Amino acid sequence: MKYDLDKIKDTLYSGIICDVLDQMGHSHQYLSADMNTLLPDTVVFGKVFTCIATEVYSMPEDPLTAQCHVIDQMSEGEVMVLTTRGNYTCAILGELMATAINMKGGKGAILDGMARDLKIVREMNFPLVYRGHLPNTSKGRAEVNECQIPINIDGVTIHPGDYVYGDIDGTVFIPGDILEEVIDRAFETMSREDKVRERLCQGENLVDTYAKIGAI
Repeated sequence: MKYDLDKIKDTLYSGIICDVLDQMGHSHQYLSADMNTLLPDTVVFGKVFTCIATEVYSMPEDPLTAQCHVIDQMSEGEVMVLTTRGNYTCAILGELMATAINMKGGKGAILDGMARDLKIVREMNFPLVYRGHLPNTSKGRAEVNECQIPINIDGVTIHPGDYVYGDIDGTVFIPGDILEEVIDRAFETMSREDKVRERLCQGENLVDTYAKIGAI
């Protein structure tokens, strides 16, 4: 990877990545508007670590142990991307799970499910995009028991090794095999947008500016 990952996180944004993916024929790589950032300035960026929470109907013999094993498999720089496959009846992530991800060197979580302990998670400045919140535990209700397999959220197929970028505008997934090309094009597009902004600030009209530079 020729780019510094922190530079990508701090410079790019979800909209420009979506624009580039559109141009490359990947027109549905983003999650729905039901997903929200924990804080307005939250940015989540990193390599995807996929996992699945499955609904259970009785208390397992060792509840939550499987979830601990899954988190322990994460590597530094990864983002936990978890789907509950539409089961939004309990909180899957809370303060302690967020702390465990941090201590593994993780870069946050994309949670297709419910979260809790949000006051503390906010104070931690944990990078989180999530679907909603509930106060009840997942213990005896859901088990995180599968990881590092392809998953689907909002019609987007996500593979281990893909990359995710989430911010206040939305969450977008970049297939791992085209990451560098997407980032190259995104920085190039930003450069052209800077030129458009400069021309507009100098009083040039939008039609002529767009015709000359091709970015808007």
